[in-house]
Amino acid sequence: MTLRSQWIWATLLFVIVGVAVLGVRPMVPPDEPRYGIIAAEMAETGHWLSLRMAGFHYYEKPPLAYWLMAASVSLFGENAFALRLPGAFATGVTALVTGLLCARMTARRELGPVAFAVQATTIGPAVLGTVATIDPIFTMWITLSLASLYAALSSRGRVRLIALVGAGAAAGLAFLTKGALGVAIPAVAGAGFLSWERRWRDLLIMPWIPLLAAAAVVAPFALALHRAEPGFWEYFLVVEHWRRFTQPDSNQHAEPAWFLVAALPVLGVMWTLMWWQAGKGIARVAASRTAVRFAAAWIFFALTILSLSLGKVPTYILPLFPAVSILVTIGLAQAHDAGIVAGAPSHTVGRWILCVLGAGALALAIFGTQWLGAETLWASSETIRWSALATALFAWAVIDRWSSRAATTASWLLRAATAPVAVIALIPALFPTAGIRTSAIPWRILAENATAIRTAESILSTSQMAHCVSWTTGRRDLMIVGYPSEFDNELAIPDEAARLLTLEEAIERVRTATARSESVALVVLPSEAATAERAAGIPAPTTRAIDGDVAILVWSGASKGIP
Repeated sequence: MTLRSQWIWATLLFVIVGVAVLGVRPMVPPDEPRYGIIAAEMAETGHWLSLRMAGFHYYEKPPLAYWLMAASVSLFGENAFALRLPGAFATGVTALVTGLLCARMTARRELGPVAFAVQATTIGPAVLGTVATIDPIFTMWITLSLASLYAALSSRGRVRLIALVGAGAAAGLAFLTKGALGVAIPAVAGAGFLSWERRWRDLLIMPWIPLLAAAAVVAPFALALHRAEPGFWEYFLVVEHWRRFTQPDSNQHAEPAWFLVAALPVLGVMWTLMWWQAGKGIARVAASRTAVRFAAAWIFFALTILSLSLGKVPTYILPLFPAVSILVTIGLAQAHDAGIVAGAPSHTVGRWILCVLGAGALALAIFGTQWLGAETLWASSETIRWSALATALFAWAVIDRWSSRAATTASWLLRAATAPVAVIALIPALFPTAGIRTSAIPWRILAENATAIRTAESILSTSQMAHCVSWTTGRRDLMIVGYPSEFDNELAIPDEAARLLTLEEAIERVRTATARSESVALVVLPSEAATAERAAGIPAPTTRAIDGDVAILVWSGASKGIP
């Protein structure tokens, strides 16, 4: 197989798991519709420096990722595919840079498409790349920054200067995506590697050019954002950085120091089971020692700084996976070259496990889940989904057996990367639509009542549902009922504070609106809806819909409402 064919193969794998599935799974609150309404509001108003979430100031992150999502929404409409496309694009760029970097590190061009495929078929990057969130975009900039830094470390003269400027510019764009970690991760990884290599002169001299480049990229946008949103940087640096790092609240995910270390092998599936073989190969590496050290420093020092923060979520480790993929590729290639993985008993055992799982999925396709006393997982097409999963598991076993017959190391690794692709691609279709709360995927009930909600003069919603209501209706003037969650931004803006209501205040709003023959919509829990319906002075709603833990009440009134 030619090098070009290998790149085409690896690219096709990414398209299958990272692009073709973007619109399959329903959006899941709060993250996806939250980013959606921020991006949509930017696109609607044309105010690209106004960070608003359903009309509320929202200062959790800088605007770069929102700009990309808003541009995509402007081009492709307000839908899940458009919202997820920037993250998928960033995931593809990350995989591409990972491949090119691995080829440069090892001086083995055939390992470029292999590292691309390993990165693209690792569960963490593959799945998170199909979710509308900031982390894949942030990971792209971090990867570009560290790849440029490695190019600078292995170059001289003008090429080194250009690479250092590129490393700083990418770090600056990472800062504009997620904040200080965009500079901190490349800095600690680069400094850790130079210290490990005892390149003290480079450690003292080289950082200044990237720092200046990063500052040159950040400064104009930071000043423009400060003029547009004067309170942004104070809030962002104090609440989203210092407080999250030292004293996280319930919205900032306090976790123990070992949390991200434990998450790494979980998000590293499907390749986690081959880490020990890769480790054997790395132990034999001599020519690529510098490459191994750079990737190891990338993982260790970045993981250390991320783990020091008291607030953390698993997605924080996404920028580590390009380095993990490079080490896996180098280690497995060396192990295969040395003949220490061919015919390994663990491979045979793994194939039998896959066949057993496939047989189980086939049995569920034929007999259903009822005979096990289990609830159905999907609202429709249960037999088709179980059958597809069974087929994908059998295909995994067959392709894995086929990979063991490959004539070259690169062919073996590309075939091994291909084996789980069908299962990974099915993950969005296997989302348990019938097994989770309605409020986690409320799109059906909202779509059925969208017109009634949209045309109401006032919309009152719980914070849990507000993102979804705003995305479905296009309304950005909602009032929040009950616990405000992230809608209480601590900025004490009077107009926004007036939109935060207790349930009692919401009921009084409904009573007043109906007395004036004004239309009003209430999206709350069923128990809260029942309380509103029993309240004195409130007539029966014109529209009443309840599905699971979501209740929609609409009083149409006599006014024309909102067109």
